Amino acid sequence: MREKLVQIAISIAGAALVVLLASTMLVMDAEYPGARAEANAVTFPPIEEFEHYTTVERGVSAEHMMTSREALAALKEGTPVPVGTHMVLVDYRDGKVFRYFVSQKVGKGADEWAFQWFHPDRSIKADENTARCYSCHRSRQDSHFMFTLSEAQAFGS
Repeated sequence: MREKLVQIAISIAGAALVVLLASTMLVMDAEYPGARAEANAVTFPPIEEFEHYTTVERGVSAEHMMTSREALAALKEGTPVPVGTHMVLVDYRDGKVFRYFVSQKVGKGADEWAFQWFHPDRSIKADENTARCYSCHRSRQDSHFMFTLSEAQAFGS
């Protein structure tokens, strides 16, 4: 009888945990719609054709910032980057690619960017939360959401 009660208690606790996790996910989705890294409009770009315009050292990470020559030219001229433009952060740790963060211009408006994390093999890294990145970068809406706009504009000068 005691074993049966323990099994029932474990089942109830498990069910409560599932309900708690599900409600937390609903709250997160309501607060940050589309925040989880999942298949979206962002594609992995041909970074072999991109320019590495600056590196940012942050803790154990060396972040190489890359984009296309066309995007760099538009940024330098102060004009909007074309729809489809990719901005890539290559996160290196211990000299190896740890992950990629890709933002892609998905519309003509200044705030029409989508974000995606990728593994070193360039598959989607679904365990990342893009809302965390957007929460800081939205303060840079007037500079294409970039903290490195001045470096991009100065590249090649």
